[in-house]
Amino acid sequence: MSNRIMLKCLRCQAAYPMDGKIKNCKKCGNTLQITYDYERLKDMISRKILEERVDGVWKYWPLLPCNPDKAVTLGEGNTSLIKCERLGEKIGLKNLFVKDETKNPTGSFMDRGATILVTWAKNKGYRGIYGSFKGNLGASLAAYTAKAGMKSIIIINQNVDASKLYQMIAYGATVYTREKMHGEESIYTTDNADPLLIEGEKTITYEIIEKNNWETPDFIIAPMGTGSLISATWKAIKEYELLNLIERADIKLVGVQAEKCAPIVMKFQGESGREEFEEAGTIAIDIAFNNPKRSWEAVEALRNSNGTALKVSDEEMLWASKNLAKEEGIFAEPAAASTIAALKRLSEMGVIDSSDKVVCIITGSGLKDPLVALKELERNVNLEKFIKRREKTPRRLGIGGTKVAILKILSKDILHGYEIWRRISEMKPEISIPAVYQHLKDLERMGLISRVKSQVKAGRIRIHYGITSKGQKLLKALI
Repeated sequence: MSNRIMLKCLRCQAAYPMDGKIKNCKKCGNTLQITYDYERLKDMISRKILEERVDGVWKYWPLLPCNPDKAVTLGEGNTSLIKCERLGEKIGLKNLFVKDETKNPTGSFMDRGATILVTWAKNKGYRGIYGSFKGNLGASLAAYTAKAGMKSIIIINQNVDASKLYQMIAYGATVYTREKMHGEESIYTTDNADPLLIEGEKTITYEIIEKNNWETPDFIIAPMGTGSLISATWKAIKEYELLNLIERADIKLVGVQAEKCAPIVMKFQGESGREEFEEAGTIAIDIAFNNPKRSWEAVEALRNSNGTALKVSDEEMLWASKNLAKEEGIFAEPAAASTIAALKRLSEMGVIDSSDKVVCIITGSGLKDPLVALKELERNVNLEKFIKRREKTPRRLGIGGTKVAILKILSKDILHGYEIWRRISEMKPEISIPAVYQHLKDLERMGLISRVKSQVKAGRIRIHYGITSKGQKLLKALI
């Protein structure tokens, strides 16, 4: 490609060659971004040229670091920008839109970054990728390396949703639960903050601007994990300004994190270091990072756009996921629905006016983390009756002292099986772990408890249980 491509540190302005080996600035240690010869690109890109091209991530190839002729693609990008009138009315907004990234090949926006990263790596002669990833990125890279005929070696030494782990395995990834040296120079080592990923993620904003008739909305709201997506959003806006595709943008960016793990929000608010976060403490696992690598860039993007950052609770995310599905037919995982939760809060605070045009980026499908559906299922009385009608004989109550003790424990907290056994054994030292798991199985069958989330810890899948509304009613009657 004739356009000169470099890596640049936005903090100290140091520049480096794009060779795949330099990951962070050698002067200040900050993360890097890919830059282009924008003056030259002005002759290669115009509104008319882009409108005439085939849709998808690769229509923007002059602003990408690799050649589209050898692209490893599964048809990512060109996702819908949907006006949400019913949900908007519920929140109090006339112009609410969502960018529905759930329609990407593996169900998340990470496919945009994966197509760029895997294409670049393959074209440079690499035979595979290696790194430690959260669920959605691991699933995306596994899918695209499978398409490319390359290896994917994935470390999941952090919490990961079991459904996303199943995706990685299905795509043929080699998955380890702790660091393992591969010892191959032909394997490209990457991470969640790789500059190549940003180049794919920024195309979300290109599409938002184009589908908004080459104008920027008043607000774009995005989840923040490593800080890459909000950084990519601002990068896309500034690139379109440099290329004269839009006038100087008057747009505010909003970054959202889970309140139980919100280091970027705290840094934006000037309170960094006052709290310690636990990644496993929130249901929004994919955006829970104790030490987000692009936090500096994320905060700069928010400040330069006169935007803001806020944290939302797990309960707010569940509300948002449920209502986005019921009102608009878009099923999002809780981490993705965090943008709707933030919007509701900002609307109530008066930060966003009812007439503002707002775009919420919905980053991942609810099928990847079906917690909302599971919680709704336990409240579906008609379905419960249907199941009972199909049973040949009615089941007996079968509630003994141990089961009541388990219900009491789960009425106060969500716990995995081993922790439930540990607490029960304090009261009944003779009880075995298999016996407790049998009680859990019985209680789940009766609809008194349900599986709340699945996580991989130390190479094992841990199922976390919570008491259902039916279990709460029974417990209240028993005690």
